[in-house]
Amino acid sequence: MNRTPVMCAGRQSRDLSSVSGLLRQAGPEDCGLIRDFVCDLSPRTQYFRFFTTVSPPSSGLLSALCGGRGSADILLLTDRLGAIIGHGMAADETGNDGLAANIGLVIADRWQGNGLGTMLLSTLVGRAAARGVTSLILDVLPANDWMLGIIGRRWPDAPRERTQDAIVIRPSIGRPVQPIAKVPAVIGLCQRHSPSPQAA
Repeated sequence: MNRTPVMCAGRQSRDLSSVSGLLRQAGPEDCGLIRDFVCDLSPRTQYFRFFTTVSPPSSGLLSALCGGRGSADILLLTDRLGAIIGHGMAADETGNDGLAANIGLVIADRWQGNGLGTMLLSTLVGRAAARGVTSLILDVLPANDWMLGIIGRRWPDAPRERTQDAIVIRPSIGRPVQPIAKVPAVIGLCQRHSPSPQAA
């Protein structure tokens, strides 16, 4: 199994503790764990990810998050006890400009702000590029400054469209220039001792 250390957003501090986690693909057998993960998210984090509160998630949403329908690439980040602390998915769709991937991800409240969202996004994008995806679709609520910041730093010139509810960002991506991380992979998790809630 691969071992991928992850720094806490590139920072070192005496206020950080480090443990190991696992990045792996999701499957229908994970539906119970994913349901518990979604229900444990704060209303604010649920709203930023799903544009509404979803506790508990509907059967249709849960099926989509577990990979029960469609062919989305779904990744889970779990802690050392196997509890889910991050969920990300890329659903491919064919358009006039080629293959695009609709990206969505969320990190558990107490793990936000430690670089895990950036890591999960980078992994999803690399895997999408390896499948031949040439562009991304990211729907983000205007109030989700944290996610808009992550996207803006990586793709500052990506086209943006303001809809009634969201900001839709469509970055172009090329073929990966670095080897794609193998999944499953052991991940070095870093966490502040007294984390403050943030949106992933």
